[in-house]
Amino acid sequence: MAVNDLDLDQIIAAIDTAQAAGRPLDRVTAAREVAARLEAFAHHVVAHYVDEARQAGASWTDIGAALSVTRQAAQQRFVPAEGSVGAANRAAVPYSSRAATALEAARDLAREQHQTVTDLHLLLALLDNRSGGAIVLLRGLDRRAADVRKLARATLAAEGTRASAKSPDLGRAAARALEVATREALRLGSDDVGTEHLLLALASDEQRPAGRVLAEAGLSYPALRREAANQARLARERPAKRTRKKRV
Repeated sequence: MAVNDLDLDQIIAAIDTAQAAGRPLDRVTAAREVAARLEAFAHHVVAHYVDEARQAGASWTDIGAALSVTRQAAQQRFVPAEGSVGAANRAAVPYSSRAATALEAARDLAREQHQTVTDLHLLLALLDNRSGGAIVLLRGLDRRAADVRKLARATLAAEGTRASAKSPDLGRAAARALEVATREALRLGSDDVGTEHLLLALASDEQRPAGRVLAEAGLSYPALRREAANQARLARERPAKRTRKKRV
């Protein structure tokens, strides 16, 4: 698809159709929501290729030049900073309730013995969320969450303990995972970031501890992404549940 295939009239027509019975201000609100999602797409399509360039050995100076910005500006834009869990999501794709629960669980795990929430804390929280999409992906690939959990705990223990914090910040690796999870949700056409997207994000970087754990457990990013795409397709094809009318 060429960039010129993006048609402003089609976007306007879609909003008009969706808000056919709405007031003019309803269409303003709808347009704002569409614009936020388009901004998220714009950021993540560039971020995807920035990641690709970094993996190919490009320096931040090179990437900054390609983007017509300074090295520092490129890093600030595409390297998530450490911070609170709540500040990590960029925009137009909210977290599902299960993903939000997993983030809080990861912070609880970190609070026990660490000052920051790491990617391993996030992975362990996903594995404990037994009804989430992450577990569905593992089952689809015939992998047991218990086996992955054992590896993750051993890896976390090997890293040692640090002074704990009452409200641990989000570490850089975990912050990056949340950023990539948003991208995965957008790529799969999801309306929110689910635990399956967080798992994909962790698996996408085998240079990080959580990515290495997943790879050691036989859960590669390509295999997980194929399964996630399959599950997304099945969800779209699944007929909507009919609500039964209550008898009076």
